[in-house]
Amino acid sequence: MPSSHEAPAKMPGTRVVRCAIYARKSTEEGLSQPFNSLDAQRESAEAYILSQRHMGWTALERRYEDGGYTGANLERPALRALMEDIESGQVDCVVVYKVDRLSRSLLDFARLIGMFEEHGVSLVSVTQQLNTTDSLGRLTLNILLSFAQFERELIAERTRDKMRAARRKGKWLGGQPILGYDVDPERGGLKINAGEAPRVGFIFQQIAEGKSAHEVLDGLSRRSWSTKQWVSRSGRQHPGRAFKVSDLVRLVQNVMYVGKLRDGEQIYQGAHAGIIDAELWERANTAFKRWRAPARDQSRNSSPNGTAERKAEVSQRPSVTRISRLLALALKMEQMIQEGTVKNYSGLAHLGQVSRARITQVMNLLQLAPDIQEEILLGNTPEDRLRESAIRKLSGVVLWSEQRDRWHALLRAASKPPALRCCC
Repeated sequence: MPSSHEAPAKMPGTRVVRCAIYARKSTEEGLSQPFNSLDAQRESAEAYILSQRHMGWTALERRYEDGGYTGANLERPALRALMEDIESGQVDCVVVYKVDRLSRSLLDFARLIGMFEEHGVSLVSVTQQLNTTDSLGRLTLNILLSFAQFERELIAERTRDKMRAARRKGKWLGGQPILGYDVDPERGGLKINAGEAPRVGFIFQQIAEGKSAHEVLDGLSRRSWSTKQWVSRSGRQHPGRAFKVSDLVRLVQNVMYVGKLRDGEQIYQGAHAGIIDAELWERANTAFKRWRAPARDQSRNSSPNGTAERKAEVSQRPSVTRISRLLALALKMEQMIQEGTVKNYSGLAHLGQVSRARITQVMNLLQLAPDIQEEILLGNTPEDRLRESAIRKLSGVVLWSEQRDRWHALLRAASKPPALRCCC
C-alpha cells in the first residue's frame, strides 16, 4: 500500500497543469545563505503542487525569482521572464507563497490578473488558499491585495515620520555630501573638510560683497576650484567639475552651511558644525536676491512715464520670464536629484505629471555656458523675442565659445525692430 504521506496518483484523463513558481524578496539581505527566503518560498510552493498531483499539476523546472526587488512596481527581471513564458503558452498556473510576493500595487496586480485571464492562466497562493478560477477566489484576492497595499502605505508613512523625527533632532540622513563636508565614518553624520571649508567661505564672501555670478565663476576658474569630489560606499568615484551658476544658487541657499537642516519649509538645528556664520549667510542671500533688481529698477527709472513703463512690463511678463522660469525650474530639479528627493528624470516626470522627454528638454538648459545662464536668470535679455526652441537648440552646442557666438547672434536678431527682422 502506498504511504499516507505520498500524493495521490494522477487521475486518468486529467490534463497536465504546468505550474510556474514565482518568488520575491524585497532586500538582498541573506540571499547568499545556502537556504534563503527564496528557497523557502519555492519549497512551500513545490509541496503544494505535489499535493495537487492527482489533478495533473507539475512544477516547471525554471526558477522565477527576484531577490532584492520591490513589489511596488513590475520592473523585475524574473517577473518579465514569467510574463514572456505566459505569452508564449508555456504556463498554465502561477503559484506564489503569498499574494504580495507577486505585487503590492492594486493597479499593477489588476494588470497582471488581466493578462493571466487573457492567456487562461490561474493564480494560486499557497498560504492564503487562493485560487482565481472561481469568482469567490477573485473577490478574496482583491480584499487581500487591498490590505497588502494598505500595509505598504502604513510602512511608508512610518518611515517618513521617522525621517522627520531624525531631522528634527538634527541628524543628517545621507545622500550626496556637499562641498565643505565629508561623511563621518564613525558617527555617520557630517564633519568639516578642512581643505574645502575655506572655499565655501570665499564663495559666500564674494556673493555677499555684491559680485555677480559671472565674476564669482571667473574667480573660481582662476583658482582651478571644482565642485565636490567624493567616493560612494560602493567605491564609485564622483569627480568634481567646473562650477556653474546652478552650483552657486544651490550653495548660497543651503542652510547646512550655518549648521542647520531643512525639511520642506521647516528648518532645524543640525548636529553638524557650521562653516559660516548666520550674518554672512544672510548677507550673501540678500545680495543673491538683488542680482535681478538693478536691471529691473533701471528700466523703470529710465522712462519719463513710470506708470506706462510698469504697464508695458506687466503686459509682457508671461513671455519675458518664460525662459527664466524654465532655467530656474531646471536648477531646482537638479537640486532635488542631488539631494535625493527624487532619483532621476523619471521621478521628476512622475512628480510633475509631465513626460520624461519634457523633463529632458528643461534640464538640457543647464548645458548653457555660465554667463549665458546668468544673463537669462537676471532678466537682461529680450526674452519676449527669444523662442524656447532656439534656446534649447543652443544648449545642444558642445563648445561654450560657439554657444556664446550663437547667443550673441540671437540677441542681435531679437533686438531689431519687428519690421527689420528676417522671417526666413
